[in-house]
Amino acid sequence: MKTQVKSSDTKKEQRNSTPGKHRFAIQVDGDNREYYVHIHQTYEGSSRFPVVLMLHGSGGNGEKFYKISGWVQQGEDANIITVFPSAWKYDCVEDDGMQKHNAEKWTGYDLELCDNVIRRDDVKFLGKVIEAVASRYNTETERVYMVGFSNGGEMAARCAIELSDKLSAVVACAGSIPPDTTFTPLRRLPVLLQIGAADAKLMAKLGATSPLSLNFPKVLATYPQVQSILNSYIDSFGLNPNYTATGDPGKYIVAKYSNNSGPRNDFGFAIVKDLEHEYPNGRNHPMHGAKVHWEWMKDFDL
Repeated sequence: MKTQVKSSDTKKEQRNSTPGKHRFAIQVDGDNREYYVHIHQTYEGSSRFPVVLMLHGSGGNGEKFYKISGWVQQGEDANIITVFPSAWKYDCVEDDGMQKHNAEKWTGYDLELCDNVIRRDDVKFLGKVIEAVASRYNTETERVYMVGFSNGGEMAARCAIELSDKLSAVVACAGSIPPDTTFTPLRRLPVLLQIGAADAKLMAKLGATSPLSLNFPKVLATYPQVQSILNSYIDSFGLNPNYTATGDPGKYIVAKYSNNSGPRNDFGFAIVKDLEHEYPNGRNHPMHGAKVHWEWMKDFDL
């Protein structure tokens, strides 16, 4: 079921408990921005529920990831309110040395726009979405999470810095903060950075001719660019540079970095075997990303 609700809705409309798919529009700096919300079948308005925002990649939109990411089903299974914002469609962007037109892009730190194209404030937009969902539905405001893929992963990585006062934990897939750069997050929060061992876009950037090994010392020794990205997280989040490796080398590995401010703010770096440049949904890859990422995030709160 689709509904459209304006920002001037009454309190009764804001507490709409109708399960299913809802499309909303919100004004940000004069632009009409959209996002989709899925309300699980057990929602009745009297109990509070956690929220997960899922950010799509380049050229996508909220409705596309509503359909393919797996987070709608995970929302039903785990009683989560799931939110799927849409990036702004720019007239022209610079992407990998080429100009692309009518391209949906999030304003991650590395976004390059063509001359005279106005940059939108997606941190502001996503902050407003979080506030709007909280005003419309009965949410656990201390349990709001964000997951992003590719360009959406870059945006999620930025939000781990600039929206960390509103987010409980962040998962960035195939996108990160820039290498060898130190940021100052509003607060230090748990972050998981995930990459696919067979991600052709990542392999091209690293100069790799075959999928990455599921062996951290080998990856870090072979591709210093990976260590440069990890350095940004180590410096920005006050992490111990020594990691502990866990996981199943036949499927995935995770390097865990501890945070000096406490174990609930740790950082994880995951490499997933055979994962290409896609968000794993159990069909395009055996991993059900939504399920795995929720299991990692769910115990963190503000």
